[in-house]
Amino acid sequence: MIGGRGLLLLGAWPVVCAASGGCAGPLSRAEAQFVDGAYPDAERALVALEAESRGWPDGKRAEYALYRGLTHAALGDREQAGAWLREAKAIEEADARSLSPDDANRLKIALKNSEPAPFQGVKP
Repeated sequence: MIGGRGLLLLGAWPVVCAASGGCAGPLSRAEAQFVDGAYPDAERALVALEAESRGWPDGKRAEYALYRGLTHAALGDREQAGAWLREAKAIEEADARSLSPDDANRLKIALKNSEPAPFQGVKP
């Protein structure tokens, strides 16, 4: 699950939203639900957009996959989170400008936080 430090990066989200011309679209509303901590609502909204998102340009699809992954992570579903975060990463790797710099950082942190922690206990 994503730790608190990863979610702190979302504090700049309203600035990004305002700079991009507003947040009236369904993806932006789902992102706002995520930022507000309404994870089940965000998940429902994102699931409802899945079919439509398949026809979106790479940047918007990467953004969708990122927030779908972040939402699943926030809900504790590591398997689904990983699948969606890997999709966002694949799109971003194919075109490094697919995600905004803030979202690219969110993706990097989410992927790092989703890696298994190294064993730090006492070995038997």
